[in-house]
Amino acid sequence: MAFMEQPPAGKVLLDDTVPLTAVIEASQSLHSHTEYIIRVQRGISMENSWQRKVLIFSLSLSLLKKISALSLPLPPKKLIGNMDREFIAERQKGLQNYLNVLTANHILSNCELVKKFLDPNNYSVNYTGK
Repeated sequence: MAFMEQPPAGKVLLDDTVPLTAVIEASQSLHSHTEYIIRVQRGISMENSWQRKVLIFSLSLSLLKKISALSLPLPPKKLIGNMDREFIAERQKGLQNYLNVLTANHILSNCELVKKFLDPNNYSVNYTGK
C-alpha cells in the first residue's frame, strides 16, 4: 500500500512491527474450569490495550500441533483439586510465563495463531498488514 493511501473499505490497517504484550490480570472459576482475564497491549501506550476472557489452552493446543519441535512452558493440569485457589494461582503464574515466552519470541509473536488469539478483533479475514 502506498504512503498516505487509505485501506480498502471494511479493512483495518495494522502496524505489525508494534509488538503485542499480554498480562493475566485475574481469573474466575466457572463450573468445571477457570477462565483467565488477559490484558493485551499493542506497543507502550495503555490507550492501545484491551481485555480478553479466555481458556488459554485453546491457543496452546493449536500451537503445539503446528510447532511440535518447540517445547513451550505449559503448566501442568490437574484432575482432582483443579479448582483449588492455590492451584489456580500457581497455574496462572505458569500461564503468564507461557504468554511471556510467546510474546518475547520474535518468531512466535509473529505467528498468525498468536496474533489471532491475542487480538481477534483485528486479526481476522478483514485485515491488511503494514
